[in-house]
Amino acid sequence: MPVRRQTKHITDADLNALLAQFKAGTTVDDKKAIHFHHLDFDELERILPDAFEVDPAFSPRQIRNLLRQALYTCRKNDTLTINALIAEAVRIARSDLSKPCQNYSSWTKFRARQMPFHEAFRLKWDGVSLESANRLPAYMLLDEYFLNGHGHIKPQEPTFYGHLIARCEARTEDNAASKMLDAIDIFMALFNLYQRWGRVFRSDQRWAEGGLWNGPYHFIFRGRKFLGNDRIWFDPNFSFQAWDMFPLDMKDVLKLMPRVRRALKALKSHPMRKVLTNVLRLMQNAMSSRDQSYTLLRYWSALEQFYGEPNSHEKSYPRIIQRASFAETDKVVARWKLAHISRLRNEYVHAGDNNDELRVMAQYLRMLLSRHINYLLFNESGFVTHKQWLDFVDLPDSEEALSARREAIDRRIALIRREPTPASPP
Repeated sequence: MPVRRQTKHITDADLNALLAQFKAGTTVDDKKAIHFHHLDFDELERILPDAFEVDPAFSPRQIRNLLRQALYTCRKNDTLTINALIAEAVRIARSDLSKPCQNYSSWTKFRARQMPFHEAFRLKWDGVSLESANRLPAYMLLDEYFLNGHGHIKPQEPTFYGHLIARCEARTEDNAASKMLDAIDIFMALFNLYQRWGRVFRSDQRWAEGGLWNGPYHFIFRGRKFLGNDRIWFDPNFSFQAWDMFPLDMKDVLKLMPRVRRALKALKSHPMRKVLTNVLRLMQNAMSSRDQSYTLLRYWSALEQFYGEPNSHEKSYPRIIQRASFAETDKVVARWKLAHISRLRNEYVHAGDNNDELRVMAQYLRMLLSRHINYLLFNESGFVTHKQWLDFVDLPDSEEALSARREAIDRRIALIRREPTPASPP
């Protein structure tokens, strides 16, 4: 079923209470129009998806829309029960999943200079093709226009830069945008990971760690039709000043592309692909931000994804620190640094501080995460699950303790393999 309640993070009692609150806070008139009274539906719409599991083909935005439609229909029909809500959501989801796929494309500005003098690159990830382009196809060319509620959109700014074009097949614009934006994030995360490999910077300037991040807008097309006349996909934190600070040269981008392609190929078939892509997305969030508080927070979240217990809502900082430092030469200092970062996260990040200490510690996390991702991608294929990886890093640090455990494991295997014999008296 595309919508279900199997893993119940929200109890039936809490969900029934929420539905009762929605019913009490609304009325339905003779024309089947819903009127809201003393109810903030914006908040309810955000938390309702926590009560359900939905087919991964749906983006978070689509999930909210699907459950909103189901909730409205059940309210209008006066059938506001859990079972009725699921049945209506399943009906809508199956209808959406039956829609045929269409061709979508998008483009954003690409942060590299000298693009007219170098060849383009092309790569693929998860059904999405990406390519750099100095010039856009004719149907993608856009003039300045006004969008109500947002203001003037100037597609060619920032000037003197080329474009990154994405293409895919999808059933809806939301689904297409989600796929293309995810592919761009993974590409840029891997590029930034290797472009900044082992590099530490000292500066009190507000700059992003990564060399690549999204342009101010993503312009989306279905076939050759532009879909941005009534809304826009944009980065609310984009800064033209930051964009022009030390942009990359296209020749330097192309030098790293073979390594990025190898990493994408390894990631595509990796058994731990899900956790690795989650970590990479969080790292790209960090590497594209100029706010060092946010950067440190995203890196720490990536560390929690990597070394926290899977499917657990509670994170043990001491255990995460113990695991993350398993390969460090000086584990005492490494654990001291990570414990310091965990305190920074709680003290400075929430206070919105932006000092150089956050930058130094964020860069330490970036380099640690980069080494571990690279190790898993290219040097180890024996881990089938995230749990196996965590069991591996949970092994003792000392060679003596590992040898003793190996001897105990060998004895246990020998006992299991031993032929059963009749019991005999001592």
